[in-house]
Amino acid sequence: MVFLSRPRSQMSDSHHCEDKRRKLAAITICITGAAGRIAYSLIQSLAKGDVFGHEQLLVLHLLDIEQSMEAMEGVAMEIEDMASHVVDKCVVTTSMKEALSGADVAVLIASVPHLPGMERKDLLKANVRIFKETGETLEKFGKRSIKVLVVANPSNTNALVCMEYAPSIPRQQFTGLSMLDHNRTLAQLAPKIGATTDEVTNVVVWGNHSATMYPDISHAIVHKIDEVVRPAADLVSKEWARDTMIKSVRTRYAEIMQRRGMTTMSTGKAIADHLKYWTRGTPVGQFVSMAVPSDGSYGIAKGVFYSLPVQVNKHGDIKVVADLKVDEFSREMIDNSYTELLNEAKEALSLAEVL
Repeated sequence: MVFLSRPRSQMSDSHHCEDKRRKLAAITICITGAAGRIAYSLIQSLAKGDVFGHEQLLVLHLLDIEQSMEAMEGVAMEIEDMASHVVDKCVVTTSMKEALSGADVAVLIASVPHLPGMERKDLLKANVRIFKETGETLEKFGKRSIKVLVVANPSNTNALVCMEYAPSIPRQQFTGLSMLDHNRTLAQLAPKIGATTDEVTNVVVWGNHSATMYPDISHAIVHKIDEVVRPAADLVSKEWARDTMIKSVRTRYAEIMQRRGMTTMSTGKAIADHLKYWTRGTPVGQFVSMAVPSDGSYGIAKGVFYSLPVQVNKHGDIKVVADLKVDEFSREMIDNSYTELLNEAKEALSLAEVL
């Protein structure tokens, strides 16, 4: 079902960027789990032009299950009511083929949640099935240039499965979300040192999106206006950095879930940040955290989906920052998460073979 499809003559001329924007071809964004709360949060940022820019037209392909079709239609109606100057068309569908066909970016949010009484292996099997099917659909109908961001947990392993079943799409076109943990690390560190989050750069979240993730501030720098650039690690105690902060980031999700039952606003913001960096580049001299297929850096075998420090150029090419110094503590943390990911990946790929 198509919403908000209108000829150029009906687009408002009141926006200052209108003439320039008309020169840009629309890009298509596929969002799975589109009737859910995380997608709802993300779509607001997309429709305001905060992610791809105010000069870029967007076509949204919203995908969810049949039972959510009515809710998706409601989302599409709200997008219409936003009177967005960047959303050109919105398609709601229950067909994965239709949703992924022609997409330039796919944000994969849909997954099977952990239900009461569900065994971990059953949860992994259910999500392996989803991401194997998604990969196979991408292989048959997706653009070879599509950028795929996996949000659904376990995001690293889901991304690996999806990538393995879309072998003709370059591996560097697949990423997993670790920006939420990256932002949480910034949010813990900045007030501790009397800074704002935009005055702190180059924190790193290593590894799996799990209890073994390693939020690392040993490379972070603080750059306030009219002050000397300083290493953030010099401004906090080693005990805080290695104990209190790590524990706070690792348990943040559980704490929010206990109080509210969902973490949608921060997740939507993290997806928006990830997409912005991936499509528009990271600032010169700065790096961010993304789960990507390893290039072999830091002792992580090639192809393993692992959150690493990355830089992105203006063309959207991701490069792992491979020359950071790793002390003994960091080495142990990085290896712990690596071991967990290897075991999880092995189990997931074995399950995929028999599904």
